[in-house]
Amino acid sequence: MKENKMNVLVLGVSGAGKSTLIKAISGQEIITTPGKSNTQKIEVYESSTWPIRCIDTKGFEYSFFEQHKTISQVKKFNKNDNKNYGLDAVWYCIEGTSRRTFEHNIKLMNKAIKEWKNIPLFVVITKSYSETDIPENIAAIKEAFEKYKKLNLKGIIPVVAQEYVINEETTVAPTGVEELCLKTLDSMDEAKEINKENRERMVVEQKRFTANTVIGGCTASAVVVGAVPIPFADSLILMPLEVGMTKLIFKIYKIDYSNKLIMSIVESTIITTVAKSIITVLPIAGPVVNGVVAGAIVFALGESVVAVSEMINSGKFNTKQIDEITEFVGKKVKTNPIIKETAKYIENNKDKIKDKSAKEIFDEVKKSINK
Repeated sequence: MKENKMNVLVLGVSGAGKSTLIKAISGQEIITTPGKSNTQKIEVYESSTWPIRCIDTKGFEYSFFEQHKTISQVKKFNKNDNKNYGLDAVWYCIEGTSRRTFEHNIKLMNKAIKEWKNIPLFVVITKSYSETDIPENIAAIKEAFEKYKKLNLKGIIPVVAQEYVINEETTVAPTGVEELCLKTLDSMDEAKEINKENRERMVVEQKRFTANTVIGGCTASAVVVGAVPIPFADSLILMPLEVGMTKLIFKIYKIDYSNKLIMSIVESTIITTVAKSIITVLPIAGPVVNGVVAGAIVFALGESVVAVSEMINSGKFNTKQIDEITEFVGKKVKTNPIIKETAKYIENNKDKIKDKSAKEIFDEVKKSINK
């Protein structure tokens, strides 16, 4: 591995989900955009969680000229920067919802990597929203690969890189990223040496990153939903959002939860009491402040559910300990720094927040915590 990281080339047609997959790997930062004209479309991303460096390419288009252009860029990039970015593996992204193009996609991929046929190859079935379609998709890809037996296919991994909302009651949780990264590490001798403890840490960090992404989205929604002209702490307007977020976090951690557990957590009197206590001490009130407080409550709840999920996965709790889990979550919410900081910030800035939106205020509250 170069600099103790595997260099993974990420390929796929435009819209196949390459960028979403790369963003789903926690701690990513762009480390370089090569300035040479022949590699201008290729970007390199680091992950602070996984010893993996993703080399992102321009998506394959369906015109011959664009296909040739992308393939040429990959070849030139690898030759010119071989010292730093020699390839260790390839992830080829194929959208799970477009089965009719599987064979065509694999034909394009074969053209792109035919000079590196010994490189471990993983087909990533992105947007694998339907569990019932997964076996058929895997079978279809295996059939398409019959023509390209010289390719070093190491695995076919279904992935949902970010949550997908089907309807108000059903959301598909992110899945598959940890499996893809672990199997990629197992394809290289140096990476195989990473011990079990470090691998488990990487998986936990990935789940935490994914869950925090969900919390961020739900918090943003809460800020908007909470900014209504009624005392939200006395209403049920946040409950569907809190229920959905809690379920989704449990799904990310692969926890077999019951509806009783979910409702016990969300309906905790401690959470409602915390919300009321913030509003009671605030010098001003109104929809904007309601929105900020709503965001704080959902954010604190989300972080608390992540904490209890990790406790369940480590065996310190089991899902039948509903009272203990509810008490744990309630205490975590109550002591979350954002609760105290929300009240403190509004108290100290009451003259400055009149013309600001709930989102602007909440962002400043989070910044004040980071400081």
